[in-house]
Amino acid sequence: MKTWAAGGALIALLFSASALAEDNLSSVRVSAPGSYKMPRAEFREYSYRYELSNDMHIRFSQSRQRYYAELDGEPAIELIPVSPGVLVTTTGSRVEFSAMGAALTIYNFERLSPKLAALGKDLTLVAAR
Repeated sequence: MKTWAAGGALIALLFSASALAEDNLSSVRVSAPGSYKMPRAEFREYSYRYELSNDMHIRFSQSRQRYYAELDGEPAIELIPVSPGVLVTTTGSRVEFSAMGAALTIYNFERLSPKLAALGKDLTLVAAR
């Protein structure tokens, strides 16, 4: 009789431990790069045409929750927000806005378009509107 009771208690303990483990697993949060959700009002501060330090122009636009940069004569490239005022491209460019969107710095500018690769490597440009 004691064996049955001990066996039943052991089974109940295993089931409750399994349920607790499942509860813990379902509540784990993982932050992934690019998971920053930029508010519409924030990007509105950046949705302008800027004159770059190399006399080119770049324009920033938004379509729903997607953000784009477009150089004169080039197709638009998608930007991914990573933190307030900072967006990156899948090709490795990084755009950082400052002064409430009145100025910006673009790191790895040459990666915005294959045509720009001839300009050099690891180019950093600044711009103002």
